[in-house]
Amino acid sequence: MPSQSAVAPLIDQSEVQALASKYGQPLCRRHCIETDAYLRSYRGNADPNRRGEVVFAIRQINGEILLHTKHRYEKPIYRLPTGRIERGESVERALFREIAEETGQRVQVCRFLGVLDCHFINGSSINSFVSYVFYLQSLSEGFSPTDTDEIAGFRTVPAQELGLVAEELRSLDSFRRCWGYWRSLSHDLVHSALACGRLA
Repeated sequence: MPSQSAVAPLIDQSEVQALASKYGQPLCRRHCIETDAYLRSYRGNADPNRRGEVVFAIRQINGEILLHTKHRYEKPIYRLPTGRIERGESVERALFREIAEETGQRVQVCRFLGVLDCHFINGSSINSFVSYVFYLQSLSEGFSPTDTDEIAGFRTVPAQELGLVAEELRSLDSFRRCWGYWRSLSHDLVHSALACGRLA
């Protein structure tokens, strides 16, 4: 059995319950993911200054969900925005900080949708990573990200098309194959929450 090669980012259950009391009970999903060379370099080593990430599905004033792409991608890959949770930083603080940095929008949290507890398997070792997924409503139009060196562009899609976005991520080949599968999981979660009426 693979061994835990690094301390997994701790999911603070009291923090999760506090968020759930404010924003709704999340879905909790655990995934074991075989890694390739790129995903190992990207998520294969525990970062002592990072305890996870926030994923934000922001419903725009036009009713569609915001996606973004980054300069470092070799071609435009549009996906839900994400951002790091610093060690010692609360999930909620990280959420609003990252949204301000990546979009510049004013938002209101509608639902705490899920916790993705992912375990990246590399031979005999495992590194773990947690994603906290939120659904929000934008209260402003347009975008004014402060992180312009990273964000290359935005587009919006109807919420029911997030399943297609997940499929596109899973269809990525070459060195982004495992990364695309991992990134598809949050899109599946938001899409399934919408399908069962949890975003109403």
